[in-house]
Amino acid sequence: MKPYQVFVAAGLCLLLQANTTTAQHVADQIIFHTFNGEYAQADALIEGEIQHDPDNPQYYYLRASLAFYGRFFGNTELSAPELIERVAQNSRKAIELAENLEQTPDNRFYLGSAYGLLSRAIFLKDRSVFDAYSAASDSKSTLEDLLEDNPDYHDARVGLAVLDYFAATRLTSWWQKTMAWVTGMSGDKDEALNNLEVVAKNGNLCQAEARFILVTLYRFTEREPTKAQVYLTGFMRDYPENAFVSNIYHRMQLEAVIQERGVAFLTANVDSLMQEYKVTNDGVLNQVGYGFLGDEAFDDAIAVFRLNVKLFPHAANCYDSLAEAYMTSGQNAEAVKHYKIALEKIDTDTTRNEAGRTFLRDNIAQQLEKLNAT
Repeated sequence: MKPYQVFVAAGLCLLLQANTTTAQHVADQIIFHTFNGEYAQADALIEGEIQHDPDNPQYYYLRASLAFYGRFFGNTELSAPELIERVAQNSRKAIELAENLEQTPDNRFYLGSAYGLLSRAIFLKDRSVFDAYSAASDSKSTLEDLLEDNPDYHDARVGLAVLDYFAATRLTSWWQKTMAWVTGMSGDKDEALNNLEVVAKNGNLCQAEARFILVTLYRFTEREPTKAQVYLTGFMRDYPENAFVSNIYHRMQLEAVIQERGVAFLTANVDSLMQEYKVTNDGVLNQVGYGFLGDEAFDDAIAVFRLNVKLFPHAANCYDSLAEAYMTSGQNAEAVKHYKIALEKIDTDTTRNEAGRTFLRDNIAQQLEKLNAT
């Protein structure tokens, strides 16, 4: 090779490395904004990359993921149905592109992961179980094949873990279990959790996602607060603006105090506890109350919900939750009373957007119909 050819080859190699590094940096920034609860910033970066590289499935996959987690993290004017529609649209685009590209490990990952997101979107949007299972099956087979050929491609484990955990914990009827078996979902909960923990430690694009999933699973379904706390502390350190996760953290701290010292201690020291545990909205105590309600500690749940009504009298959801506690405990007259107050509060409630107010209004109407109080 002539000297100038060596020089050109070296230059092309350096340029390729620089482009790869830049692309990874942008992807890292998108993921940071996604899990920091900054929807607009993440979406703007994705749009810029799509304009620059419209045939890259990575950015449609990242936009589908952004929309899916935007339902939890908020900070967007889009309603939940609009976000789910975005998940479906961008997943389908990622699949279309990835299927027609060379089947590199990255493209296989985007393909399998987009199928997984599509299955969740179909289930949430249309309740079309067979279509959802079909997409889930494509996701599972693609990601399993990827891992078989590339055992260290740990990000692929997240999609598999979500499918297996769902099969293990959410499927109850015989036909749902049969469909899961036919499509290859093992329903092995321990394996699902182990896969998530591997990605939380060694993942790349999906490390933050795995950590967030582990926070929610250990907190809400596995009921292992110590493990939840481990992932929660690290997540908050790296994504400090994520209000959703911050609320979980402070809620857990407050719940520990209440469990140890009782609801009476909460009501007697509410001002100092609100400040210490950053109870700045009705969501924190609302979730505390539902924790008691789930444990059938009805008196404690009602006491917490009543306190929340006192603290946030303009939030319709506070009255709705109190009404549900009364209804669950068999106090139907009180339930009707507070559901009707919630209805009166909805139009002036600034804690929810119009989609949230509509959802709450429809839910209250359904509950009142059950109580024969329409």
